[in-house]
Amino acid sequence: MSKQNAFVKRVSADAPAVKTTAQVIALRQRDPWQEATAKQREVAIARLDIVDAVLALEETGISASKAIETLLAKVEVGALNAYLTTAFKRAAKANRIAPARNAIFEWRKINMVGGGKIELLESHKGRVITETPSWWGPALEYYNQPGKPEMAVVHKRLTEVDGFACTYDQVRHYLTSVPAMLGRNSPARIGKNLYRLTQKQYIRRCTDNALPGDVYAADGYRADVYLAHPVTGKIWRPELTVAIDLRSRVMVGWRADEHEGTVAVQNMWAECFARWNHVPLFIYVDNGSGYKNKLMSDELTGFYARAGVQEIIHAIPGNPHGKGWVERLFVEVKRDFLKLWQPRFYCGHEMAAEVLQETVRECRAGRLQLPTLAEFTQAFNDWLQRYANRPHPENKLATRAELWTGLVPIPANMSEIELKRQAVELTVRRASITHGKRAYKHPDLHAFNGELVILEYDLMDDSVAIIRTLDGRWICDGSLISPIDAIAPNRLEEKRGNRAADAIKRLEKKIEG
Repeated sequence: MSKQNAFVKRVSADAPAVKTTAQVIALRQRDPWQEATAKQREVAIARLDIVDAVLALEETGISASKAIETLLAKVEVGALNAYLTTAFKRAAKANRIAPARNAIFEWRKINMVGGGKIELLESHKGRVITETPSWWGPALEYYNQPGKPEMAVVHKRLTEVDGFACTYDQVRHYLTSVPAMLGRNSPARIGKNLYRLTQKQYIRRCTDNALPGDVYAADGYRADVYLAHPVTGKIWRPELTVAIDLRSRVMVGWRADEHEGTVAVQNMWAECFARWNHVPLFIYVDNGSGYKNKLMSDELTGFYARAGVQEIIHAIPGNPHGKGWVERLFVEVKRDFLKLWQPRFYCGHEMAAEVLQETVRECRAGRLQLPTLAEFTQAFNDWLQRYANRPHPENKLATRAELWTGLVPIPANMSEIELKRQAVELTVRRASITHGKRAYKHPDLHAFNGELVILEYDLMDDSVAIIRTLDGRWICDGSLISPIDAIAPNRLEEKRGNRAADAIKRLEKKIEG
């Protein structure tokens, strides 16, 4: 049995109806007279009294135009009774003793086609429908499907399958007149997540109370541009890991790597902290594996704790509004820089497909030279300078760069080289510690046999092994005694190999599935 649409309930085998909570039929069965204010009701009654007076004069044999002119003339000279004089005053606009002639004609027209005091309400639009067509419920149910069926298809289903007598114009008018959150933009039609992101209200946040350097926000972006890979020279799209200062919107750090992993994120933060000699109080990031893992988040050995960051704020998954400041920057990078820097090598979804295919063919054939990472870096840094000197989005009287000059640096707990190291908690055994397939020894470790210590290591240099106590006191620099191979790759190369092996395993599982 198919899942019932959330906006429709079936009250019998062949009579679908919209739930009262949806307020679709309720909107058509509402009582506008009860919803109107006391003043609106008084105005509606006054309008109806004026129309009745016009119709009474018409019964004497004069035209509608003459009747209205006669009543307006009597109001002008005060010849009407007190009740009608009050009615004219109440139905008129402010500071006038009577409404306009055309307005009275319009009220008479509404009355002549069956309208009464409800239709003469000042804010009322259209007639009150007291009978609900039986096809309304099924029409809304068919239309509110995640496949987004067209109105014409809904009409054909209603007439050809369900046997309802309704025209396409009637179906179209009904589906376009229901509230947007129950029709074209309903959660059942566009999906709950997209509805929440694009239709529901959200709180706009400002950063007026923050100081430069208080909060850094970071995210990754695979740049829409083709470059030459630094090692292989083949077509490559760099993964940019970017950090901005939330108050000034200045980009305080960025890196281009193969992917937004732990190494890229850690190196970006280390370079950023060292460049400005400042560690922010808060870091605002998503829940990606590069930002949230043991090497970064551990309370004892994690990068954030070692650097001295006070608090890490993780964005709610699936909510891009939470990182709107960084997402907006990526839009500007794409629109204002990448599209015109090297137009031939731009590869965003807006790029003409035939041009992009030709670019790829020419590059692979060696007839077209790809831009290098160094060229991209130089051009991107130049653009960032221009971007920083533009007006701040929340303070048009100052630029981003001017606000950033208010930074009061808070130095990191360690140098850039130390920040780029990774740390792990290990147990000392026989005056040595083992990490993966590498072992380090030192005579001073005898005193710590069986105890937990912290090993700090460099991804690029196996010989670097700093050993500390859990409270951060230096013990010794360990000596490598057991490399991986006769000619050992460094840890970074090993990580790349492991990542490639994992990718192969995932593809094999996908093929088997």
